[in-house]
Amino acid sequence: MELVTTQALTAQTIVPDDVTEWLKGLGWTRTGSLGDVAQSWRRGESQVLIPTLASSPDFPLRWSEMLANLSRTLGTDPAGVLLAVAKAGSDIAEFRASGQIDDTLPLGDASTLIESVRRAIQASANSALQPRSYFGHSVPDAARLHASGVRMAQTRQGSYIVPVISRLPLLKPDDVEDAVLFEDVEYQPFARRAMLRLAEGLSALRDLTHGATVPAASSITEAVGVGVSSELCEAVANTLDTSSITDLHVAFAWADRLPVRQAPTAVMLAGEASPAIRQVGEVLKGSPVVGRQTIIGYVKRLDRGEEDEVGRVTLRALDNDKARNISLELNDADYHVAGVANTDRRIVSATGVLHREPGRALRFSEVSDFRLVEQLSLDRSTDSTN
Repeated sequence: MELVTTQALTAQTIVPDDVTEWLKGLGWTRTGSLGDVAQSWRRGESQVLIPTLASSPDFPLRWSEMLANLSRTLGTDPAGVLLAVAKAGSDIAEFRASGQIDDTLPLGDASTLIESVRRAIQASANSALQPRSYFGHSVPDAARLHASGVRMAQTRQGSYIVPVISRLPLLKPDDVEDAVLFEDVEYQPFARRAMLRLAEGLSALRDLTHGATVPAASSITEAVGVGVSSELCEAVANTLDTSSITDLHVAFAWADRLPVRQAPTAVMLAGEASPAIRQVGEVLKGSPVVGRQTIIGYVKRLDRGEEDEVGRVTLRALDNDKARNISLELNDADYHVAGVANTDRRIVSATGVLHREPGRALRFSEVSDFRLVEQLSLDRSTDSTN
């Protein structure tokens, strides 16, 4: 178990809603509330009071009392309760460095490892927004904010592990315009999509450099779509090239609150692959490859003139957990599909290249696939004029 401090989790990672969602998952039910100040929850003979107003003067005291009560009920300690809540509502990636390490490692190597983890997290957030081979200085603000928002827990005794906690937001699956939590990855919160990109990107990088050989250029290009970038390669290679770290093992624990299917749970990157990883990074750095991606949303607006060969469509889709308008042009057949979707209140998916230009609306180009999404539809009216 990670040695995560109660204070760190209380102050930055855990909020009252996380606790109530966790209790709900364990079979507890809410039995009452005192306005926005507190809620009472019960399971069998056990009952606990959850303080919900963080600005209340006695919130720290009531929070401590709640943790003590839950720890007695569940047979653990307050830190164990908080860790369980964090794991239920957060994705956690553990970066384990192995090599010439006991309880310590050189300060410079530790600094390199932590900085490499931060860069890997940011690179994966970049790829979740738009898969690209090389980002350079054009890092979206959303990726920077995500990298600064994840939390680092304490390492374990006897080895050097950097547990990274990425908290998932509490989103309502019935609100299509603001946030949707279907199993399709395009619908999932940005924090989850970024962590999936990290796991899938590291897995693809391991497969690319298996045997410490540089793969074909076509294989490298394909890997961009699952999260491999020049920045991710450099972050991994920097860690593997330190004097004391020979291998990097990354284990993933996915939040119970939002189950994930077919996601990597562990990736091992061997030190001997570092030269090949750097070469892959150099190939990507000099490549203009922009990875294709799929967006899912509903057709908000249709526009085609009498003489136009293509139709202009506006999709309403999730972008960094916010509903955004995305414009695209479709051929006659796809435009017909968009019309059906708009009439029947159906969800659609589009595969292409997303363009983010400062001061301009999001635009989708090179659409190669446009289709209705089976078994997903809008069940309430939506204003299509805004």
